[in-house]
Parts: sequence; C-alpha cells; structure tokens
Amino acid sequence: MCGGSGPADLAKFDGWVERRLLNPASAMFREGALLLREEPSIADPTSYAATLSALSAGNHRRSEIASALGRPSGALAHLLSGLQDIGLIEQVDDALREKRALFRVAEPIVRFHQLIVQRHEPELVVRRAAQVWAANADTVSGKIYGPHFEDLSREWCFEHAAAETLGGVAAAVRPTRIPCREHRQGHELDIVVTETNPFAADRITAIGEAKSTITPVSLAELQRLEHLRGLLPSAKVVALPKILLFSRAGFTADLAHTAARRSDVELVDLGRLYGGS
Repeated sequence: MCGGSGPADLAKFDGWVERRLLNPASAMFREGALLLREEPSIADPTSYAATLSALSAGNHRRSEIASALGRPSGALAHLLSGLQDIGLIEQVDDALREKRALFRVAEPIVRFHQLIVQRHEPELVVRRAAQVWAANADTVSGKIYGPHFEDLSREWCFEHAAAETLGGVAAAVRPTRIPCREHRQGHELDIVVTETNPFAADRITAIGEAKSTITPVSLAELQRLEHLRGLLPSAKVVALPKILLFSRAGFTADLAHTAARRSDVELVDLGRLYGGS
C-alpha cells in the first residue's frame, strides 16, 4: 500500500514518509479515513472521526473525551462502543481502580491519519510534505511513537519477559493513574504488572515507564518511579515491586551504573525489547 519497499536505512526514512505516507496519490494517504467510511455499521462517520481525533490527541478517559468533543459523558456510549466493535479502539481497564477504564486507538495508522494527514491535508495536497513532517516532529514523537512504544512495552511484559524480570508471572499488564497528596495531582504510570494467586489477593510485582524520547533516560526517572512505588496500595503489595524502565534511546551512564548494583531495577532498551527477556 506504500508503493514499493521501505526505506533502506534510517537516513532515508523521512524522505520515504514524505513520498509514500504523505503523498495524496498513495493508497495509505486515504486509508485512515476509509476505515470509517467503508464500515457499513457507521452511520455518522463525522462524529466517529471526531472521537478518534480526541483519542489520538491524548484524551483517553471518558471525561477527557467528552470535554474535547463538547459533549456530556453519557452521550459517548454509542460512539465508543461502535469504534470498539470495528476494532479501531479498545478499552483498557485501570490497574488499580475498577470502573475507570481508558480508551485507546488500536491502530497507529489511525493516529497518524487523525494527527497528521487530516489536519494538514490542504498543505499536503499542494506538496508541502517535507514542511508538514518537520513541523510535526514533536506530535509524531509524543502522540504516535510514544503510545505505540508503551503498547510494545506492556506486550513484552505479558508475552516475553521472564518471571525473574517481573518478580513473578504476569497475569495482567495495565496502566493506571496514582493520586499523590505530596504533589497534589495524579501521576500516570504506564505499566503495572499484576500476578494472580489462587489462594490470596492479586499482587503487584512490578511497575514501569516506557520513554520514547530521543534522549537517554536518566536517573531522575528511576527516582520518580521509586516515589510512585511508595504510593501503591499496601493491600496489593507483598514483596517490593520491581522497577522497569523502557527506553527507545538507551540510558544515561549514571542510571546504568545504579541499575547494575540493584536487583529491583530492570533496564530494557530496544535490543532487549526485541530479543531478550
């Protein structure tokens, strides 16, 4: 659908995106919109597209989506269920609180269409792909690469990580938001690994963060997770949960040195994510 093979190396990636994904003559350029328009169960593509746009922009909770759309939360049920039925979004339960689910876009190409192609279509039609791609680098990194990297990290924990890495066998790997009195706000946590025990309550064996930044993850992120570990509900903690740090760009020397001396910290770079446990 992109018209030929992919880029030969990273240096050619930006040019390939401009020619293949942001080219109005390519099949991929319209794919994100066609996913809705060709679905017979969708009677009002505009409302569903607006919901996808709100989700792609980072509004994952029902109240956030309602605010972005200017609608009451109770008016979203048919939109969210309709998008779930056709597989474009999925509901993710909160790791610590029942009945507080998140909704996320299931297909990265939908995020790409909503955030880049749809918003900048007039510019792309007149062949300004290079300018659009360069101007939206932060959006691509934070709203497309970031969520996808979080998904990969949770998938790795559930399907590939060793029990020694997680401090137990993962029965569920989900995100959460932890309230904090000290900072008077909630803290987002990408990864909470829970183990199910047949004769006891479920316990948290590990927590983690997935960073898709272009700079290495530093010691400050470990310190943040140590703070969040102390906020976990005591009823769900038996042994000290492990700390997992995922990074697309690796880790600073001081963080790597600290982690090497501690058994409760695991660093997962791209090499380990794709080839290790």
